[in-house]
Amino acid sequence: MRSVRINYSKSGRAIYISHLDLNRMMSRAVRRAQLPMWYTEGFNPHPYIAFALPLSLGQSSDCEYMDIRIEGDMTDDEVKDRLAAVLPEGFEIISVGAPTCDPKEIQKAQYFVKVIFADEEQAKFFAEKADELVKGDELLAEKSGKKGHRKVMKQVNLIDYIYDTKITAADCAVNLQCVLAAGNTNNLNPALLVETIEKNIGVRHTQMHIMRKKLITANGKVFK
Repeated sequence: MRSVRINYSKSGRAIYISHLDLNRMMSRAVRRAQLPMWYTEGFNPHPYIAFALPLSLGQSSDCEYMDIRIEGDMTDDEVKDRLAAVLPEGFEIISVGAPTCDPKEIQKAQYFVKVIFADEEQAKFFAEKADELVKGDELLAEKSGKKGHRKVMKQVNLIDYIYDTKITAADCAVNLQCVLAAGNTNNLNPALLVETIEKNIGVRHTQMHIMRKKLITANGKVFK
């Protein structure tokens, strides 16, 4: 038995598949691909499948990772070809290989966000004010958290979750490249960042597209 890490992209209509449905879909896919899966032991054996840092609904990504365990001597290339042949539209296998990082090491994520406004003036205003706010000392937002077993809303300073930003305006669109906290301990959804900026400056976008480009570990390495 050996562990295999599958790096895949998620785009198009696939961005509206929830993580729970994704788990079910991938379980069916590995069966259709006839991969020699290793099954857990116990009363309810099932194929071992684990995901690194689930993606928020409605976002695309080039850096989704799924770990499986297989038995026998099937090559990584054959795993890739078999799985690619059965995945639905919107999913593309980028690479298959041995895991090199533990998902617990993930600390940051790099995103590309395109925010579209009604006109060029609004876009330029958002870009200027957003740049000021993310470079400031405080940008408060309501963020969900846990208190014991209960979910609660708490006020947090988003500046503590922002590592890097680059904001540019072009016509009616604002391009936001950012590195934000991501992981089991701290996590900032770029949608919340944009929403908080808009609440502070009094404008509202008409469309927004978010793509996750990289996952980054605590020591600055790209997660693989």
